[in-house]
Amino acid sequence: MRRRGVIPLAILSAVLLLGLTVLGWQRQAVEPALVEDRVGLLSDAARRRLVETHRLLRQDHAIDYRVVIDHDLGDLDRHAATEFRRLGLGGESGRGLLLVLDVAANEVRLEVGHGLEGIFVDAFIAYLEARQMTEFFAVGRVADGILATTELLVAQVQGGDPLREAIGLAGSGGAGARLPARLGEGARRYGSTPLAGEVDDTPEAVLAAYRQAMAGRNDNPTLAIYSRETQAMLANWVVTSAQMDAMARSLADCPVALRRSEGVRAVLRPPTGRGACPPYFFVREQGRWRLDLVAMQAAIRFGRNNRWRLETTELGAYAFAFDDLALDANGYPR
Repeated sequence: MRRRGVIPLAILSAVLLLGLTVLGWQRQAVEPALVEDRVGLLSDAARRRLVETHRLLRQDHAIDYRVVIDHDLGDLDRHAATEFRRLGLGGESGRGLLLVLDVAANEVRLEVGHGLEGIFVDAFIAYLEARQMTEFFAVGRVADGILATTELLVAQVQGGDPLREAIGLAGSGGAGARLPARLGEGARRYGSTPLAGEVDDTPEAVLAAYRQAMAGRNDNPTLAIYSRETQAMLANWVVTSAQMDAMARSLADCPVALRRSEGVRAVLRPPTGRGACPPYFFVREQGRWRLDLVAMQAAIRFGRNNRWRLETTELGAYAFAFDDLALDANGYPR
């Protein structure tokens, strides 16, 4: 969250009270009970982002999620269980999560309270750690890895089904999973093959090919279905297998209702009311339609309720595709 003369005596007390409120929020934002970084691995800004995200998780889904980063913790399963009890996570409801990262042992464990075991089973937690979180850890982006994992935790609470891809990943004893953290190991690619066969020259065919690539965990950034700017962006991105699995599921669940085209640009829009299904942008380059993920990243946002909205000032040349939509003040379609 960002916060970007002589004061008359009558309003001075109000200003002082406001200042104390802001300072109180700042103290809350780095509260060690929510994020305890005992080795200085996170920047202050990253720690505040984590605290704010986990505060919203508690507010929206009644899940008490804490993070402890330390070193030389010994048996991580035992330590996580002890810390979980010490912090009293989840209270009587048992809706608590505790992420423990031992930087010396290069291990991570996500401990799950009894109230969440039916939602976050061990295989799912191991899947998140291996296919999402630690892939960010491997390139030094610890906070991003934790935040990206939280997104999939929320999707699971809201009724997602990533367990189809979790088969075969085993966690350690107890509710949760312990795996190598892969700190500083370096990025790895899952696929580098071109798409099989020629893709028809329509936005619909390109979107179907994108779904095929994601379902096959093909993170090749040079696929011909991508625009030039998209290829350059993906070459420097962390694209995890969990993200590709989630994208493949989203594409399978989101039908296209409308195509709007103007010149060298086109947009495929979902049916009205499908708030979790975003529109997709396409640009015509070298005589063929290609997916423009760069423009999508700038113009499309998702709220806490997993509904998409538009940053209308970022639509640029794609604004024509939404001129028939009524948007609220935050950019959500009405």
